[in-house]
Amino acid sequence: MDLVMHSWSLRDYSLEHVFAVAAHYGFDGVEVSTCHLDLRGDPGVVRGEVARAAALAKRHGTRVHCVGYEGDFIADDADRRASSVTLVGRIIEACREHGIGLVNGFGGWLRGADPDDWPRNGSALARDEHYTRSGEAYQAVGAIGAREGVRVGVEVHPNNIHDTVATTARLLDLVDHPAVIATVDPANSALISPEDQDPAVLDRLGERVGYFHIKNYVPARGRADFSVDTAAGVIDNLRWLGKLAERGGVPAAALEYCGVGDPHPRLRAAHRYVRECEELLDVVGARL
Repeated sequence: MDLVMHSWSLRDYSLEHVFAVAAHYGFDGVEVSTCHLDLRGDPGVVRGEVARAAALAKRHGTRVHCVGYEGDFIADDADRRASSVTLVGRIIEACREHGIGLVNGFGGWLRGADPDDWPRNGSALARDEHYTRSGEAYQAVGAIGAREGVRVGVEVHPNNIHDTVATTARLLDLVDHPAVIATVDPANSALISPEDQDPAVLDRLGERVGYFHIKNYVPARGRADFSVDTAAGVIDNLRWLGKLAERGGVPAAALEYCGVGDPHPRLRAAHRYVRECEELLDVVGARL
C-alpha cells in the first residue's frame, strides 16, 4: 500500500515545501488539498493550478497522488450546483492530463448554529433532497471521471451529509457509479457515529472503499481534537489496517495531521508507525 502525505497537514507552508518534505520523508506521493490550489471557484484557472502542482512534484522527485475538491452539490440553487459540477469536472480533466488517477473531497457543507458540534450537523440536518441533489451531482462527475479514467473519492467528513460510513453508503447507493468510491477516515466520523468506532463498519460499503485516511484524535466537546500522534488517541489504527488488508486492501492511504504545533515530526512518526503496523500484521498473520 502506498503512503501519501496529505498537504493539509502542512497548510501553513507552501506547496513546494509540501513536496520537498514528502520526498525527504519517503512518502509515495501527495494528496494536494484545496488549501494549496488557488482555484477561486473559477474553472478557467484549474488546468494551470493542477499543472503547477504536477510540475512541483516532479521537480522534487515525487508525484501528485490525488487532488482535492470541495463541491456545492446540496445547494438550493440549481445554477450553483451546476457550476460546482463544472468546477469539479475541470479538476478531473486536469488530473487526467498529468496521469493523476484520483480526486478526493466532499459535496457541500451543512452546518447549523454551532459548526463545532459535529453530531448535530451534517447528516443530522440533512433532508432527502440533499441526498438526491448530491447523488445527481456525483453521477455527473462520476461520468466525467469514467470518461477521463479518474476515480472520484467521496470522503467521510464532518459537517457534510456523508459524515459517517452509513451516510456515505446511503449516498453511494444513490450514485451507483463505479467511478465514485468512498474515502474512509475513522478519525473524522467515530465521534459522530459509535458504529464507526469498529472497523467492521467497512463492510457496509462493500467493494466501494477505494482510499483511506489515517490520523487520530481525542474527543473535545462535540468535535475531535487532532493534536495527537497517529499512534495515540482513540482510534486503534492497527485494527483498521488489519480490516482493510482482510478486505483486499486499498492502493494507497493518506497520512494527515490536522492538529496544532509543528506537523513535521508527527508526519514522520506516522509514516514509521504505519509501516510498522503493516510489518506486524504480516508477522502475526504468518504465525496464525
